[in-house]
Amino acid sequence: MSTAAKQVLLAETWTEDIDPTGWWMSEKLDGVRAYWNGSNFYSRQGNLFHVPDFFKVSLPKVPLDGEIWCGRGLFQKCISIVKKQANKVVPDDYKLLTYLIFDAPSHGGKYEDRVKWLQDNIPQDDDKCYATVVGIKKCQNLADLKKCLTDVTAAGGEGIMLRKPGSHYENKRSSTLLKVKTFYDEEALVIGHKPGKGNCTGMLGALECELPNGKRFDVGSGFNMDQRRKPPKIGSVITFKFQELSNSGSPRFPVFLRMRTDLTWNDVLEAAKTKKPISVIQKIVPSTKLSKQHSILFSVVPSRDEKTGKKIVTSDDEGEQSTAAAATTASSSSSSSKKTDTREVCQYGEKCYRTNPDHHKQYQHPLSKTKRQITKSKTKRKSPCKLGAKCQRQSSIHLATYSHPKKSKSEDPLDISAQEEILDPHELIETEEPLSPTTTDNLLVKDKNKGHQFNDNDDNNDDDEQQSSTRRKTNKRKRNLEEKSNIKPTRKRIKKT
Repeated sequence: MSTAAKQVLLAETWTEDIDPTGWWMSEKLDGVRAYWNGSNFYSRQGNLFHVPDFFKVSLPKVPLDGEIWCGRGLFQKCISIVKKQANKVVPDDYKLLTYLIFDAPSHGGKYEDRVKWLQDNIPQDDDKCYATVVGIKKCQNLADLKKCLTDVTAAGGEGIMLRKPGSHYENKRSSTLLKVKTFYDEEALVIGHKPGKGNCTGMLGALECELPNGKRFDVGSGFNMDQRRKPPKIGSVITFKFQELSNSGSPRFPVFLRMRTDLTWNDVLEAAKTKKPISVIQKIVPSTKLSKQHSILFSVVPSRDEKTGKKIVTSDDEGEQSTAAAATTASSSSSSSKKTDTREVCQYGEKCYRTNPDHHKQYQHPLSKTKRQITKSKTKRKSPCKLGAKCQRQSSIHLATYSHPKKSKSEDPLDISAQEEILDPHELIETEEPLSPTTTDNLLVKDKNKGHQFNDNDDNNDDDEQQSSTRRKTNKRKRNLEEKSNIKPTRKRIKKT
């Protein structure tokens, strides 16, 4: 047991009547509060944490205040690791945990001096050090605070902590440290009463409540003494607020707000059908496999290589990863797969959820046989149409078989050598047979005579003579082009359908 661990600095709740301008902001962590006395870690209740030696070997021999943390949204996983008994501790679990330090209780100086001392004495760049100093930033105004709160909440964080500039460390709950959180308020049905204890003996201890989805939970705070003496009746509707949902779907830190005499439970159920409340929406439970970490606000928490254990700062850790970067990495990986790929194969293959560029540089993610065949078929090129952009054929089969580059090196639409050099990289498909000469003849006739149509069944002698003359001119022009470009005709004549 540690008496000093029971006397750590605790925060009060921020209200909008307090101007945050000039205060120091940091992310409110969702880890396990841990007091370091110079040799061991202790909980707020003074209980010893059984931590492996490698996790604490690089820490200074002076008291520190912080949290053991493993990632946003992974509080329950973190607490399941830290609170294990000595004979059940798994040392490898601690290799992806971090001790985030936010204060030095025995320093004695102002807050800014304490933070500077931490930054100078915690070897954050050392691979053997599993600790990092929490980053801070000075708040510009109320809008700045709300923006940071929105950003950290959207990223899966818990909230913002405000520290009064020039403040000293106090061994109690203090107004120099304020917590800023986002709360949700909803309605619940009262289904029972639990008796109070201690000062609340003979009065209400907690309300047993039920959500629209049938989930049951207890609300034990937010009541005044009159409400505890005369609690809401069973079957009535109350409004409560909560911070977030646990992995099981129960509201965390529920607080009673008021009775709802204007609503019945049927009204609440009907409203939930139109707009689902937060508590009804199924929570996406983070993966319990600690394969990577997420950095916190104003800080970079390095990840560690799974094999060597060395610290590596990835795009995820810097918070600069975007979908575009992930897409670029994926495309570069696929393009380089044609060469001999010396990267190790990721154990999750194509199902791997990681998208940061550094992971894709280190591991390859081969596709299944079916997807490889689909990808291969898409990479075969179409044959270029001899008419290029001048082609007027609208047949779906022709368009699917031949490419039609928009621009050519030559202004002559019949310059075959120029047309063959230009391929449309987006029009890729496998083909076996080239365009038939008969079809080409007809197209050339159509282009030469500016869109005139010819009917083979026409009995008009003048039209027949005109058509024969045009064909002779076209054939002569084709022969001249072939002789000029030294291209021998190798096209295969196919039956006309």
